[in-house]
Amino acid sequence: MASSASPFWNIRKVVVFWVMLPLLGVVETQRWWRSGPASRAGPSPATPDPSPHRRHLGGAPAGALLVRAVTQRTGAGQDRRERRTGACRGTVSVRVYISPPWQSWYGAWPQEGRAARHRLREPGGSGVPHRRWESVGTAGYRASAMSQDATSHELIGREHPAALLHAEISRALGSHGGLVLVTGEAGIGKTTLVTSAAREARRQGALVVGGACWDSGNAPGYWPWVQVIRALRRVAEPPEWAQAEESAGGSLAALLGEAPGSETPDGFRLYDAVTSALVALSQRRPVVIVIEDLHVADPASLRLLEFAAQQTWFERLLLIATYRDAEVEPVDHPLRDLLAPLVARATTISLTGLDLAGVRALMSRTAGHEPPPDLAAEVHLRTGGNPFFVEQTARLWRSGGSVGAVAPGVRDALLRRLSLLPRPVSELLPAAAVLGNEFHRQVLAAVVAAPVAHVDRLLELAVVARLVVAKGGGVFAFAHDLVRETLYDALDDPRDLHGAVVAALDGSPGLAGRLLPSDLARHARLAGDRVDPERAIDLTLAASRDARGRLAGEEELGHLRRAYDLSAAAGPRRRAMMALDLGRELAHLGDRDQARQVLDEAAAIARDLDDPELPARVALTLHAHYGLDQARDLLKAAHARLVGGQVPDERLALDLILHLVAQARRGGDDEVLTFSLWAQHDIIWGPGTAGERVALTGELIGVARRTNDPELEHFATALRWVAMIEQGDPRYLDHFHDYAARSRRDGRSHLIMTADIDAGILAALAGRFAEAESLLPQVRAMTHHEHFTAMIDHHVWAMMWLQGRVTEQQRVLHDLRGREHPCLAVLEALTALQAGDLDLALRHFADGEPRHRMARPLWLRFQAQIAAATRDPELCAQARAALEPHRGRWAVSLFGWDISGPYDLWLAMVDAAEGRWDAAVEGFTAARRSADLMQARPWSLLARAHLADALLTRDAPGDASTAGDLLGEVRAEATELGMHHLPGP
Repeated sequence: MASSASPFWNIRKVVVFWVMLPLLGVVETQRWWRSGPASRAGPSPATPDPSPHRRHLGGAPAGALLVRAVTQRTGAGQDRRERRTGACRGTVSVRVYISPPWQSWYGAWPQEGRAARHRLREPGGSGVPHRRWESVGTAGYRASAMSQDATSHELIGREHPAALLHAEISRALGSHGGLVLVTGEAGIGKTTLVTSAAREARRQGALVVGGACWDSGNAPGYWPWVQVIRALRRVAEPPEWAQAEESAGGSLAALLGEAPGSETPDGFRLYDAVTSALVALSQRRPVVIVIEDLHVADPASLRLLEFAAQQTWFERLLLIATYRDAEVEPVDHPLRDLLAPLVARATTISLTGLDLAGVRALMSRTAGHEPPPDLAAEVHLRTGGNPFFVEQTARLWRSGGSVGAVAPGVRDALLRRLSLLPRPVSELLPAAAVLGNEFHRQVLAAVVAAPVAHVDRLLELAVVARLVVAKGGGVFAFAHDLVRETLYDALDDPRDLHGAVVAALDGSPGLAGRLLPSDLARHARLAGDRVDPERAIDLTLAASRDARGRLAGEEELGHLRRAYDLSAAAGPRRRAMMALDLGRELAHLGDRDQARQVLDEAAAIARDLDDPELPARVALTLHAHYGLDQARDLLKAAHARLVGGQVPDERLALDLILHLVAQARRGGDDEVLTFSLWAQHDIIWGPGTAGERVALTGELIGVARRTNDPELEHFATALRWVAMIEQGDPRYLDHFHDYAARSRRDGRSHLIMTADIDAGILAALAGRFAEAESLLPQVRAMTHHEHFTAMIDHHVWAMMWLQGRVTEQQRVLHDLRGREHPCLAVLEALTALQAGDLDLALRHFADGEPRHRMARPLWLRFQAQIAAATRDPELCAQARAALEPHRGRWAVSLFGWDISGPYDLWLAMVDAAEGRWDAAVEGFTAARRSADLMQARPWSLLARAHLADALLTRDAPGDASTAGDLLGEVRAEATELGMHHLPGP
């Protein structure tokens, strides 16, 4: 019987594939195997070529040369290959196509690598290696019918790698094999993938065996091959094994250590013996060999694998091997050079982490129920999609543990990978772990006090080890968060490194932009006593300001709380100041109980300090948020200590503020001056104080520019043009445009947001309602603060009122009832008046004026409207007395959220209600003139409509004609602005 490695067959292969192929272009080989009597009837009929995958052939184009070489069974002279296999009969068909030389696959091999030789791609397809092999008869396997259904339920997120591996097995079952390398980090699923594929190959009739390399210096040479040969002897049929032993020439026993006194053959003879045995077995049925963990193989085993892969390419033998490529990529790894030739020859399937959907599916299968989306996203982020890490984390979750913990198996796997790193790299990465999941190389170099170039070289080694990835721009990140956590948890005391981060940034101000303020604050906090408490508080407050600039309200409050906690280690005055900051923010957010608790602590500290200014600040803060009744005692004590003398209780707060302002101006204390000027601005807010507030905001702008505080300048400028509107000063628009442009240049979200809010308010003031409404979605999207939400709703209500849209007003009021609003009853009363419900408006009026001073102008407007609607002399007299001091000014409430038109308009309505038509005409005319000057078209229309009505009622000479002209203007402009409720001619 001829040897499976007979010279005749090997020479024929060389001639057909290595001589004809370069000359003719493309060779496509198909074997049809038959058994039984049908095969003896002669050659099988020509079978149409099933492969649609020749891009440049297009089937059988004109001019193509088709050669069919048929060797068939002819009695005693049957084909040697057929006689050698014994169990198989049939035909071998070789089809050779001429192709243009520039499209020759052979010519492309040097560029694409040997692993590309067998690849055939679908025209216009995905580029996945693919070959269809037609099978005929009942040989026990069908190469073209490789099924993936059996594995689809096991492999999550591995559809593409599984398809690649199945394509390789399909080719080995139907034609010839090759070498496949499956790579990836520990736990990535290499074994799962190849086990699934091997089971499918065995199901389809292949002989499948495997071995694994052993990570031990005591492992015998050729250990994975010893396992493979033992397994082959165990599972092969006796005739098959006998043929294999004969082909190996008796060398297998020496390899297995079963030939006493004999020496293991030298390298080449052993390689040839093992390869010949594998080829002999593959003549009877396809063979699939799986070898795991090449990264810990002995060098001789790798050389044998390379030899076998090179010598058996055209046999039905598929070699599959797995290894952790990241562990052998360092230039000094002893197996790196031995694996390189294998990689060049093989089809490589690299496994990476599962995507989010895969993580969710794997967690569901492991835990028995589906995780919430946010939990799955957290696990995906922390594990990088590594299936082993995901499974371990899911088991923790199933047992009630936290997904934030590192499972022992995961920690062990990562510590092993870290132990393989060069010592300088393993000493650098803990500092990187302290910096966070992402870090900049310059910051890391500053923390470890090493040159950037040196750190860069060490990071390159970490990247090669797949523990760190380069993000570009000098930024690196850990491959997944578990690597960072494992490194961090291994630190005995991380406070030193956290302190080193703060020191590095303090010593290199140019690196400040490389680290977020919140990250720097975190390092200061976690450094404990390695960082001065005052410095830690300053960094935390900077993070709070940064969060406010990004409209991250919860984060801002969290930083304030942490600054307050840190202040326990600072002096009592700093503790009191932090309590004031936190208390103000809590009160602003509506948490009045906790705010009062914190402010009471500040008051207690202030009483014990020899600092008269601090008790005054605490008292004024309480007064601003809780009113006179709850701040009275503190105000009296602070006034007696700082100012002295007797004043009415209502004057206590303002007296203290004026004293603080004067003292700060004299002492040049800009921090105290800013606090006291704002306090003065807010406490005097109301009708008749606009001139004073213009001066105060002007001084605040000066302080802001002096101290380089753009945020202070922004808000002072905003309230300056608000006060100018109240004065009826048309220059407010110039100030607004400058303010809006500066906000855009600054770029911080909260400044842009407030500028957009103000732009909407002024668009409505000008009658550009569509523009004002178009700004609402982006403004609402930028803030979820309850205060802003209520005020935005108020702004919408004001637009609806100007347009007479009662139904929309009522809808807004319904929403506002669930929120905190300083004068909701006034809005409901004004809507009721517009809807004609005087009784409801009177009931609201009976409830009295809101307690908030900032709502007083809106109340004065309501007072005028209810008096005009009832024509009650007493109410009219009261309204006139309240409004008269403000003639020539505008009613502006809620720090600018509400602009209720000129006071002249409301006074004229009271005059008209009392039949004082000359006064009414004069008042409406003044209101129109002011509205036109302020470019407030809706208010000009309202003034003109009422003026026309007053003229028609007065009916003096020329009044009717003037009224007709006015009504014509009103009708045209009202239609344009959507104010359809106004009267027409």
